[in-house]
Amino acid sequence: MAGVKLAGVSKVFGNTTAVARTDLEIKDGEFLVLVGPSGCGKSTTLRMIAGLETPTEGDIYIGDRKVTNLEPKDRDIAMVFQNYALYPHMKVFDNMAFGLRLRKVPRQEIEARVKEAAEILGIAHLLDRFPKQLSGGQRQRVALGRAIVRHPQVFLMDEPLSNLDAKLRVQTRAELIKLHQRLKTTVIYVTHDQTEAMTMGTRIVVMKDGVVQQVGTPKEIYNNPVNIFVAGFIGSPPMNFIKGIIENTNGKLLFKAKGITLPLPATDMAVPSNTEVILGIRPESLAIVNGENNGTQSISCEVEVVENIGSETIIHARTQGKEEVVIKASGFDKAPQMGMVMKVKASQGNMHLFDAQSGTCLITFAILA
Repeated sequence: MAGVKLAGVSKVFGNTTAVARTDLEIKDGEFLVLVGPSGCGKSTTLRMIAGLETPTEGDIYIGDRKVTNLEPKDRDIAMVFQNYALYPHMKVFDNMAFGLRLRKVPRQEIEARVKEAAEILGIAHLLDRFPKQLSGGQRQRVALGRAIVRHPQVFLMDEPLSNLDAKLRVQTRAELIKLHQRLKTTVIYVTHDQTEAMTMGTRIVVMKDGVVQQVGTPKEIYNNPVNIFVAGFIGSPPMNFIKGIIENTNGKLLFKAKGITLPLPATDMAVPSNTEVILGIRPESLAIVNGENNGTQSISCEVEVVENIGSETIIHARTQGKEEVVIKASGFDKAPQMGMVMKVKASQGNMHLFDAQSGTCLITFAILA
């Protein structure tokens, strides 16, 4: 096992910067997830670590070795791709053993490694089958097995669950988490799915337009996003954003927007009056006010869509200022009807003030219900 370090690494294609200068250290045994929308540079970063792309500048280290100019085969890594890349004419055993045979590993050791990996992944009964006889989930486990038998220092995974259906994706996600806990090997995992990132990662790297926006644990990124992009990308449904201004009277802050006046907790941070800001509140931090008159502490909005999804109800509403607000409530009981005007208030979690121009988070407040 080994950690991975990127020191000033960037990648430029012609006039396009795919990955801006990046410094990143992945700890030994960590499960690090690179997440972001298509074109953010996450796969290019992974390909540079793998040796499939050469950095324009900077160096890459695996353990104590500088591998910037080494071939992929010499980096002691194993990759798992979105497409399983299995040989259709080979049985499962031979697919898993192929890389070891190329490295002239003794036959007895090959058999032991393949059987061990097959047992770990629950595919020991499939070793005599061809890929066409397997389901998508079974093929993905074979691809994982082919990587495991290598005993690499680092696993690199490029959206390995994208081709699976929703139920199988959840199941395989849990298997990967258990596999990492068992093997304790460093994993660098690329995905555009923020749910995968939040559930699997020891730490998350959020990227946009080739630039790392924030690095932290799932909890840190969820509770304290550094800017509007991270706040909106991480979380489902996404965070609510309401444009307005701040009134500051001797440190007492009021957030004002059309039809909304919200008192905010006192702060020592200097926020001048009439500063244009964007208030961020997560859907689960809002609660429906049932028949109470909360004055300036509540937000009046009109219900547009109600989504009943079993244990939760997702309510889409619109404020007097035409800002969309999403509320996540429990169950079906007393769900509002479309067209109904209701009031909601911040009841738990955090509120965030973002600079309206730069999108940077100015202050994070704990909501005091």
